[in-house]
Amino acid sequence: MKGTIDRFEGKYAIVELENLKIINILKDKLPQNAKEGDVVVIKDNEYYIDIEETQRRKEQIEKVFEDLFEG
Repeated sequence: MKGTIDRFEGKYAIVELENLKIINILKDKLPQNAKEGDVVVIKDNEYYIDIEETQRRKEQIEKVFEDLFEG
């Protein structure tokens, strides 16, 4: 299962899953370099940052903004 870190609140990361469900994950369970917008892979109660998917989504969003402001 994958989700995207929406924000941090206190000791929790607020993560939106692919099915649009929102969950709270203790920041201590995530890699130290986790940040808002990162794609998190959840497998067997372990959490990993999907660097490639995070970068792909970031580029996709940047392209949308470029297209909006060019037109």
